[in-house]
Amino acid sequence: MKASTVFTPGAFPQHTYVSRGEHSNEQTLRDALDTPGQIVSLVGPSKSGKTVLVEKVVGQDFLITVTGAGIRSPDDIWNRALDWMDVPDAVVEAKTSTQGIEAGVEIGAEGGLPGLAKAQATGNTTGSIENQQTTSTTVNRRGLERVVRDIANSDFVLLVDDFHYMPRDVQSEAAKQLKEAVRKGVKVCTAAVVHRGDDLIRSNPELRGRVRAVDLTYWNQTDLRSIAETGFSLLGVRVDDAVLNSLVAEAAGSPQLMQLLCLNFCFVANVRETQLTHKTLTRTDIDLSRVYEQASAATDFRSLVDVLDAGPRTRGRERRIYDFSDSTRGDVYRCVLKAISADPPRLSFAYDELLKRCAKVVVDDPPVGSSVTSTCLHMSKLALEKFPKERAIDWDESKDILDLPDPYLLFYLRWSQRLRETD
Repeated sequence: MKASTVFTPGAFPQHTYVSRGEHSNEQTLRDALDTPGQIVSLVGPSKSGKTVLVEKVVGQDFLITVTGAGIRSPDDIWNRALDWMDVPDAVVEAKTSTQGIEAGVEIGAEGGLPGLAKAQATGNTTGSIENQQTTSTTVNRRGLERVVRDIANSDFVLLVDDFHYMPRDVQSEAAKQLKEAVRKGVKVCTAAVVHRGDDLIRSNPELRGRVRAVDLTYWNQTDLRSIAETGFSLLGVRVDDAVLNSLVAEAAGSPQLMQLLCLNFCFVANVRETQLTHKTLTRTDIDLSRVYEQASAATDFRSLVDVLDAGPRTRGRERRIYDFSDSTRGDVYRCVLKAISADPPRLSFAYDELLKRCAKVVVDDPPVGSSVTSTCLHMSKLALEKFPKERAIDWDESKDILDLPDPYLLFYLRWSQRLRETD
């Protein structure tokens, strides 16, 4: 068995799927899909395993996945579903009609019937004369109607992934058609990230009472650890607790990131397939920093980090430059990013915690509180302005809390070496 089939970031983990017992998400989703006339709304953090959960419950052969990215009209949803079903764009339907003259019918010399040659004499027929005509008609497939005809009241499920990627005006009309689809027996599930989880209801308030929400959370350490333990066991490898604890901490609640880290661990440890003899690996045997730096290549946020690092344009006043403990230098924007990426890895930072982290990464006097909060606010606005489709960083002014909704961004900040580069 290859390591790349055991640990599968971005694909269904056939060998390392972990059922989160404390939440019973599988049964909750199964019950929701079995409820007639309801759209199932699956909401959870980025990279928390929403699509994998649906694949597990429905089965890959019965799951029709359409992503909201690139949808410009509701018809695009149905056309993509029909493409998955291999329904041709159009079919030619042929109809054959038969015309004839029964025995005993009088035909005159100048008489005739459509499609028949003129009769040459006058008299009565003694038999029947038949003629066949074939007409061809091109019939285009009709989106929603065809989908309803083919998969209504069946085990097939239409998953509209990343529903929040659709433009707002498209969401409204799409919600109406999804409502009609479930009314006619099509099983529909949508998936979205937490901060856009109510887009389906907001796009069409009439859906209240017709949407069953299934909420997911970040994974706990026990469930993440199970991914590693199951996979390493299949490969004939035992990994000590120090390594497992480090992998779990860096995954920051994301099963997808955990899969990526375990796979890169196997690459660095040269465990590319099941070992013929059982092998034990400890923290001293493997350079984990090499594992993480290699994995960071799959979590490229350079454009976003460059925007956050640069901050807004200054107007005549130079920003103060700080000396950092890693022998690099930078302004308050880089200081905050370094504080976010410091140990231990976290996705949410209260004001006091952020100030403490800033003090640890700066050699001398750290930035004052007002400077830090102003920086967080500006970074949040810049991220929203430059990257409106992904909620990369969020500053709550009322609570003074900084959130990173995407674990992959945190991992990139920690291990890509981008914050060690000079301008």
